[in-house]
Amino acid sequence: MRDTSSAYLQEEARDRGARPRVRAVLYPFDLDYGLAAGSGEFIHTAYGGEPGKLALVEGTYSAASWTSPVLHTFSPYLNLVAPFWDDQAEPMEARVYLRTAASAGEVGSATYLPLTQGGEYPLLPYFQVKVEFTETQEQSEVPGYLANLRFEGRLNLPEGEILDPGAVRVELARDFSELRTGDLTLVLDNRRGQWLAGAENSYLLGLPWSQKKLALYHGWELATGQVEWQLAYQGELESLAGMAHTWSGEHRVSLESRDWVAARLQTLLGAPALDGVRQPFMRGPYRAKAELAETVDAQVGAPVKSGSGGAVLKVIGTYRGDYVQDYLLQAEGSGEVGAVTFRWSVNQGQSWRETGRATVCAENPVALENGLAVYWESGSGTDLAAGDRWTFTAQPAVYRYQVYGSPFAAMTTVFLNGAETQDRVAADPATGVITITGRSAQVEARVLKDATTHPVDIISDILDQVGLGSARQQDTFDLAKSLTPSYAIGVCFENVTAAQALREILKRCLYDFWVDFGEIRIKAYLGED
Repeated sequence: MRDTSSAYLQEEARDRGARPRVRAVLYPFDLDYGLAAGSGEFIHTAYGGEPGKLALVEGTYSAASWTSPVLHTFSPYLNLVAPFWDDQAEPMEARVYLRTAASAGEVGSATYLPLTQGGEYPLLPYFQVKVEFTETQEQSEVPGYLANLRFEGRLNLPEGEILDPGAVRVELARDFSELRTGDLTLVLDNRRGQWLAGAENSYLLGLPWSQKKLALYHGWELATGQVEWQLAYQGELESLAGMAHTWSGEHRVSLESRDWVAARLQTLLGAPALDGVRQPFMRGPYRAKAELAETVDAQVGAPVKSGSGGAVLKVIGTYRGDYVQDYLLQAEGSGEVGAVTFRWSVNQGQSWRETGRATVCAENPVALENGLAVYWESGSGTDLAAGDRWTFTAQPAVYRYQVYGSPFAAMTTVFLNGAETQDRVAADPATGVITITGRSAQVEARVLKDATTHPVDIISDILDQVGLGSARQQDTFDLAKSLTPSYAIGVCFENVTAAQALREILKRCLYDFWVDFGEIRIKAYLGED
């Protein structure tokens, strides 16, 4: 459970006179704050070349800054904003400021408010952002930067328009295999038609509402007039239902949502890309199956001749050998095709496989080996002269297999039909391609995706992958990892929900995993009572 103040608890315990309050917020709505090349005023700073990145330029100076142009929220109802960024500004300290006003002309006279990451601040229709860098005592040879700077607009719904905040409940399946968080329906007043699509006063005019979150807070108004809020529910908005705005009916709308954590855990992990390419979620070492991606047929190069005879050597057949092989054929006398013999070698003439074989025409070719045969076509002058030589190279078939999930840190072992081998096998960890020469097989490979092997770290990566990183209660994750330092696993999940992937890890590693008012917590089971 989340901590609360003593004043909140005292007010909650009062029998009479306490005033309950409720608050509902829709978010996030991305705000364009104007960071781009040539936008705003840059002092010893520059646009970092990617969204949200502001870089310090090289040089010696004690301060630097960037000030955005005055911008419009394009919605009078986005009345809250939360900033986020990654500070990599050493050896300087970065600070982010915001000033806001009801009109563009009033922004210049407003006071800049210092911001903290994740804090929630009032937002008026016009605003301006400023980032300042000040010198510290630290030293760094690389200019610093501010990355992933973004401003999240939030729509704080008027409390007087909340007709029914709905009921919040949490359930578990009987076999504890699935967390079932109840859906929430928030009933709101629609007397002004503010929820009608396309209406001039629409709350969501120009704002996409799909996949937005709904946060519901309950609280008491304290004796001092201050309200202390407690987060009761976070959901993902699924539909605007029961829309009514007629002279003879009720003026209301129902915001139907599903618990945010439960909804995000149903996100597919390792789903294929839009072009259909498989991209499984992998961490640590794993023995993965490979799929045949391409076959290159066996090839025989054109014979190269040396000598004075006029005959032309022809090679026919499909090479069935397993290795690259060079062939040498040599005439043993002079004369016409059919009247002269030849010999042939596979080691450049150091030894001869056969001698005294008759040269022949196309009607009766001479078989060599591995599916290859030869014959001669007569040419001008004498067909064959003693010592005439022909060389050619036969290439076996090549099979390329794909292990999906690349790039890999390493591909340590390849298995063909279950047997470990490196014979005629080449593996590229950057692409996941395994090339096998001369034979096909059922192929598997032991791959190392990366150095992430602790189950707690892998669980954290899964949560980040489906957008639940901010819901992670980091202290519990750090404790669980410190209590199980020797745990190490490898995983491969493809096109399964994050909830399924987590269950596979949790039941094998014996971690307790639960959600507490929107916070995800974990605990290592060590056999205690």
